[in-house]
Amino acid sequence: MLYLLKILILFTYNKGLLSEFYQELSARLHNDNFEVYNFYLKHKKNYFEQDGVKVFGEKRGSLFSNYYHIYKIINKVRPDVIISNFSYINPAVLFGRLLGVSHNIAWFHTAFGHTKPNLFKIKNKTYYLNRADSVIANSKQLEAEIHTVYKVPKSRITSIPFWTNIASYKSSSKKINSQYNFDGYCLGCPGRLVDDKNQTLAIKALNELKKNTNLSIKLFIAGDGPYKPQLKQLVQSLNLEEDVIFLGLLNVDEMTSFYKAMDVIILPSFHEAFGLVFIEAIALGKPVLVSNSFGALGFINPQKFSIEDFSFNPHSVDELVNKLMLHINDEGEHFNDFKTMYEHTFEKDIIYNQVKAVILNQK
Repeated sequence: MLYLLKILILFTYNKGLLSEFYQELSARLHNDNFEVYNFYLKHKKNYFEQDGVKVFGEKRGSLFSNYYHIYKIINKVRPDVIISNFSYINPAVLFGRLLGVSHNIAWFHTAFGHTKPNLFKIKNKTYYLNRADSVIANSKQLEAEIHTVYKVPKSRITSIPFWTNIASYKSSSKKINSQYNFDGYCLGCPGRLVDDKNQTLAIKALNELKKNTNLSIKLFIAGDGPYKPQLKQLVQSLNLEEDVIFLGLLNVDEMTSFYKAMDVIILPSFHEAFGLVFIEAIALGKPVLVSNSFGALGFINPQKFSIEDFSFNPHSVDELVNKLMLHINDEGEHFNDFKTMYEHTFEKDIIYNQVKAVILNQK
């Protein structure tokens, strides 16, 4: 078969929804007459084919070893186009240039405020991003940061959102479902337990609701991370041990069950370049109250959907409490149809064609 282009995509291959996005993107490209290869680093070497895509895995090791494996796969495949994200960007750009790859695309995911990089990391990332031929940002907010912080020319940056397939999953986890046998109001707060995710705001908002109302209400926190002891200490200091439930890490099926069981999802992060949890929740049609720092909000048409109705200042407990009360009192009936908002904003074919335009250098 005569293919249009040979494409190598480097990403973390696992059972998560972000990995699934890249897997489906690869399959769509293959079906569009591109020759597609995937590469990842994990705990063991592997090779298989999936939906016509050749998938290579190498054992993760030292920095030198990882870079060597990436050099080897680029040299082996000799692609026309490379797409890389996260820690794959630097070696993919470096060796892509050395080996004469004609179009090197860096897919950059991380908000500056979330990682708070030091000067060395800024200079390092500036060097590599400016040696990519194209940079994809997953929000307009991140697109602006890439230009102002990392000095990449605007002409080389395109903002493209993700899609999610979470609506195709059905939870069969009795263990997780049993956690939600509660007749009151369920608040859900998913995300890695780190300071920047700001779960403290959700806990403080719950405390205000418990103090000022007679509501039967609980907060379910899904995720794990280094900030868990501090969150538990805050819960204990507010005497909320019976009202805040830490669920730990959940797989995709369990997350589906989690979203569906909640009355409202709270997403209070200080910084989110995009916010996959946001589109996961709205793809399932769940009501969401989301920090106005989420990059995904920038793709929503404010003429069609009132973003102000469901977004809040992540530094304001009072604002979150007021919007929760509107929802609890059924005054939130004017809230958007979240599923319709997802379908209008994150339509799979449109996103795919935007990515393909970057690959074909037709931006």
